Amino acid sequence: AIMVLLVVLFMPARGMSVIGAFDHRSEGDKARDVQLELARATELQTKLYLDPSNGALAEELAALMSDLGRHDMALRIAGSAAALPANSNWRALAAVSAAHADRIEIRESLAWAEKAMDSCTTVGTAHCPAHQKVRLRLFVEQLRRGVDALDRGADPKFDPDGFRRELSKTHPTTRTGK
Repeated sequence: AIMVLLVVLFMPARGMSVIGAFDHRSEGDKARDVQLELARATELQTKLYLDPSNGALAEELAALMSDLGRHDMALRIAGSAAALPANSNWRALAAVSAAHADRIEIRESLAWAEKAMDSCTTVGTAHCPAHQKVRLRLFVEQLRRGVDALDRGADPKFDPDGFRRELSKTHPTTRTGK
């Protein structure tokens, strides 16, 4: 027994890595994809610098930052554009909401999504097409259900399965097909 203990104690540590089940890209491909995303981010930052109130640019750049795991940066980018008056302001407001949702901050996400919805309604279909308004409305409705689940004590940060169960009480998920 002592020998086994000594072997275990003095064995070199094993390197362990976890990969996604559906991501079969090579490490080189992943690095190349990140480089492309960073190049796109640089391009968007330059365009946004020249047109800081462009909500569409802010939304795209914030989404890219969130995809890269930079949620704080996504909030700053979208929040800066959302503070400026523009017909595309609703997009920046929606991007702030999405960044909060990515951080699992449901109440904050709902507050910003409602602001985006109000802004979209204010600018009309010329600047916020009907299909985008429907998308925002569905997002707001889902976030409201999330806040209701929070109010019932479910917390997605600590118990994601319990939170899903609470959501399914007001919004059941059904399967079609086999």
